[in-house]
Amino acid sequence: MKRIILPGYFIMISFFSVQGQHSSQDSLLTDLGFYADVMVNADLDAHRIKAHEKFYGILKSFLSAPASCQVPLDSIPWISVIKNENFRIISWQLRISNEEYKYGGFIQWPDKVVELKDTRPWLNGSLRSTYTPAAWYGALYYELIPYKKDAYVLFGFNAENSLVNTKVVDILDLSGEEPKFGLPVFVGIDDPQSRLILTYADASSVQLLFDPELNAIVHDHLEQLPGIGPEGQMLAVSDGSQEGWFHKNGKWVYQEKVYDVKSDVPPMSDERKERKEDKDILGRPKKG
Repeated sequence: MKRIILPGYFIMISFFSVQGQHSSQDSLLTDLGFYADVMVNADLDAHRIKAHEKFYGILKSFLSAPASCQVPLDSIPWISVIKNENFRIISWQLRISNEEYKYGGFIQWPDKVVELKDTRPWLNGSLRSTYTPAAWYGALYYELIPYKKDAYVLFGFNAENSLVNTKVVDILDLSGEEPKFGLPVFVGIDDPQSRLILTYADASSVQLLFDPELNAIVHDHLEQLPGIGPEGQMLAVSDGSQEGWFHKNGKWVYQEKVYDVKSDVPPMSDERKERKEDKDILGRPKKG
C-alpha cells in the first residue's frame, strides 16, 4: 500500500523545525548573556575566568552556525558589537586580576568568521607595526568609521591595570586575503605611525573620538605629572586641550591644537574617585 503524505504534514514539520531553531537560539543567547555577566561582574577572579571559558566556547560555536550573522546580540550588554552593512566585530574584556586584562574578539561575515587573539604586551614597536588576527592589539571596540575602500578606523579601549588605561585608534585593512591591523597613515609626528595609542592615568578622563564635522580624529593632549598615582607615581593626564588628526589625501595628518580651550586644572578626580571598579567596560563612569 502506498503511503499518502498530506501537504499539511510538511507544514507541520516545518513549523516545529522553525520553532525548535528559535528555541535553541534563545537558549544560546540566554547562556551567552549569563556567562558574559559573570565574566565581567563577578568579584572572584576564578569565577570570571571560568565564566569566560564557557562564554568563549558558546560564542565561537554560535558564530560558526549558518545565518548567525543575522541574529542580533543587543541583549548582551557586557560585550561590544559594532557593524556595517558587510560584517560585524564582536569584542569583550576579561579582567584576570586588577593588574591584568585580556581581550577577545571575532570578525563575522555572512560566510566566514575570523577570531582575534590578544597577544599583548609588546615591548616596543606597537605604534609602527602591522598585526594579524592571530597577533592582535587587544581592545574593546566602541566605534567603527569607514576610511577608504576596504579600510576602516577602529576606536578601542584597554583597561591595562589598576594605574592606567589605554585608548587606541587602529586601522582595519581588509584589502588582502586576511584582515590586518595597522597602516602607516598617521603622519606629522616623527615617522608615520600605524596606529594611535593613548595611555593615561586611571584617575584622568580622556576622550578619543571621530568628529564628523571636522573629518578628524580628536583626543585630549596628555601631560606627564608627578604625584598622580596612589604612591606618588608620575602618570599621564589630560591637560584639557585637544589635538587632532585630519583626513587629507588618504592620510591622517596631525594638528597640535584643534580647539582653543585649555583648563588650568587637568580634568581628573581627586584621590582617584573614578577608579576602575566605578567604570563600565568601556571606561565610562557607571550609572548609579
